[in-house]
Amino acid sequence: MTNIQTKMKNVMILIRSFFLLRPRFLSTLFFIPILYGIGWALSQPLLLFNFEKDNLSLIGTIITFLLFIFLLPYWFYIKRNKSSAWIILGITKDKFLKNFFNFSQGILFALVLIILILVPLLQKNYISWIGEFSPTILLNSILLGLGVGFAEEIIFRGWLLEELKFEYGTKISIALQAIIFSFVHNLSNEIFWNIVGLRLGFILLGIFLSLVKIRNKGSLWNCIGIHGGLVGIWFLLNNGLIEFKENTNSFLAGPFTQNIPNPIGSFSAILILFLLCIFYTVKSKKIFTRRFN
Repeated sequence: MTNIQTKMKNVMILIRSFFLLRPRFLSTLFFIPILYGIGWALSQPLLLFNFEKDNLSLIGTIITFLLFIFLLPYWFYIKRNKSSAWIILGITKDKFLKNFFNFSQGILFALVLIILILVPLLQKNYISWIGEFSPTILLNSILLGLGVGFAEEIIFRGWLLEELKFEYGTKISIALQAIIFSFVHNLSNEIFWNIVGLRLGFILLGIFLSLVKIRNKGSLWNCIGIHGGLVGIWFLLNNGLIEFKENTNSFLAGPFTQNIPNPIGSFSAILILFLLCIFYTVKSKKIFTRRFN
């Protein structure tokens, strides 16, 4: 056995030991932070090539996610004795047209949600139309929406939700992952009620997307479309198409950061998401009576 093979075998033994930690929630709790630390460490040599810190942080995050994707099949196989990791996560390769339809439906759903949030702002004349369109901004919007939508849904509604369901069942796991989803988002706003609104908005979004996944029989494509659509469309609107006036009410638009509001913390978004959660919970009542596989 070569030196490289010996090292790889030792690494796999270490990974297996970590996955099988007791109590079981310890490996779930520290999995992402450890991967993030490894991603950060692997990105540091790029400082020698004068990379900007913001770009370095992005590269570290990308490395973290790639490691996460690589290790997921091993996670479910070693920890849960499940060989169909991607099916468990809701990423199915078959039925391409159906998956594409669910994804597109999610984007359309996101567009409707954003329009509903903007309606009261338009009525109050808080928005100015700029109409500056850039192909570069459009491309960035698509890449941002796809990247954030895919990555965060894989992590939260894919891996974390399913992992928690193994331990705590469907109801508790939905609430737990939504709370975690909310509090991992870094907020730059320091106003108490703005923070409360954003945290509540993210929790409701996390619950809603979990219910969407359950209603779609475990498929994650609709969730990716909704999440990616919200991020990408909002980015596109706020980079040349519209502008919020200085007197815009953050209660209606959401807390502001650098003259751009985060609509997830607006009254409209919280109300809409709350109603959607109630609607989807009622529709999913039969599913909640048994453990979802």
